Amino acid sequence: MKAIPLNREAGKHMQMPTAPLPKGAVKPKIFPEEEIEEEAKRLFEAIGQSSRWNMRICRSISPLTLEINQLKKEKDVFLIAHSYQTPDIVYGVADSVSDSYTLSKAARDAPQETILFSSVRFMAETAKIVSPHKLVLHPSPDAGCSLSDGISAEDVIKLKKKYPGVPVACYINTTASVKAECDVCVTSSNYLRICERLPGDKVIFVPDRFMGKHIQKHLEGSKEVIIFDGECEVHAEFTGEKVISWKERMSSIGVDLQVLAHPECDAGVLEESDFVGSSELLMKEAMRLASVGSNNIMLITECGTAERVLAESEHEINLLGSCVMCRHMKRTQLEDILQALREPEPEQIIEIDEGIIHRARKSLSEMFRLAE
Repeated sequence: MKAIPLNREAGKHMQMPTAPLPKGAVKPKIFPEEEIEEEAKRLFEAIGQSSRWNMRICRSISPLTLEINQLKKEKDVFLIAHSYQTPDIVYGVADSVSDSYTLSKAARDAPQETILFSSVRFMAETAKIVSPHKLVLHPSPDAGCSLSDGISAEDVIKLKKKYPGVPVACYINTTASVKAECDVCVTSSNYLRICERLPGDKVIFVPDRFMGKHIQKHLEGSKEVIIFDGECEVHAEFTGEKVISWKERMSSIGVDLQVLAHPECDAGVLEESDFVGSSELLMKEAMRLASVGSNNIMLITECGTAERVLAESEHEINLLGSCVMCRHMKRTQLEDILQALREPEPEQIIEIDEGIIHRARKSLSEMFRLAE
């Protein structure tokens, strides 16, 4: 992993690609020049990375964000985006941006009758489960997830037969059909608390083996944790050895490096980290550390979290190390959202069998009950 010291002004040093120019497949409406200029200034200020998202880039995407925001109002659409989405989506058109747990509540509680979820498919399915009466749009039907794609409902059924009566907790990064076979759903912000509260001295956890190992360590002596062998392809890239190497190198030059990691990482990474939490908690901790002068930070998670830290921190932050991007999360672009709002294709409309919705909703309802 290559050093990338950066702050709000020096984003050019970060090991991330340049801002995407419009695809050109969908042509936005023509807006007056003054509206485009005003929107470009808004985007430029909100994104806060002048080298990567300069005024030229912001002007080029302004017609897209202007029309998307216009259509949202006209069609009563609530646009949700995960933190891992690109800054033009996060700061240009999203009504709610957060991690999986907060966004699942936002989808449940939104007053609008249409939800557009800019994310990967399992998240859009979750929105449909918690709001089955609403129209849920997913602009990028091919945006999957290595965790949700790596386990099936049949896999869970086999585990339940092998361990009868043992409660099954599934990470939210799963399909609706998998959630329907589980007793409770969890997210990266509540998985330890919920697994603690499940009855009995055993629990089955699917599909993330790294998160499962973290639960095993947390519940050692009180519960046996049976783990499925799945992983997030992004967080699996990080290793404890790399973290140790970074900390030693930074210490040798007098830098006190604070390592903040997502729980989807390997146990070796978590053991060497100073803080472990969901993407939203990682953001808050990074900004808290910067506010007290501890601004040399290594974020071990997907690049979108670093993007948000750069944009939203009121204090200088030096992010060290390289992030890893999720190719699935980055599939969606503004043109995809605009096209889905104008006239969605059948595959962009989330449809789930009513029986699966009913059973999957129980696992999500149990999550809300145990987490709150």
